[in-house]
Amino acid sequence: MALLMMDDEEDDRRHFNYEKIVKQQNLSKKKKKLLMKKKELLEDDFQVDVADTRFQALYTSHLFNLDPSDPNFKKTKAVEKFLEEKARQREQKQQNLAKQIQENEIGKKGNIAKKAVDPALSMLIKSIKNKTEQFQARKELKIK
Repeated sequence: MALLMMDDEEDDRRHFNYEKIVKQQNLSKKKKKLLMKKKELLEDDFQVDVADTRFQALYTSHLFNLDPSDPNFKKTKAVEKFLEEKARQREQKQQNLAKQIQENEIGKKGNIAKKAVDPALSMLIKSIKNKTEQFQARKELKIK
């Protein structure tokens, strides 16, 4: 019984009407002013949690991209937040990739110096160079 009575008490709840919100966002300034005077203008108080894990496919998968050129695309504040978050994540990913590339280059430079110091490897390189030079010299003698 308490649940039935609770519904009557909460008549101040407002329901989300997507069509009305989109329609009123696309109105001209004059029409918006007229509606504001009449107090019929709906305010888009809908808040989206862009960090919610259920929306991760919007940011990572190409299958769920938002296409502003699509005729069914409706520009709302919530959609703008999604687009901003996607741009922010893309920029952050590029910065992380640039940092990784720099770290790899620094790591490779350190590894090259260590390999050159290794005496067995340096001896092997010298041996191959000498044999290659000898082979080239024999080849030149046969040609002449």
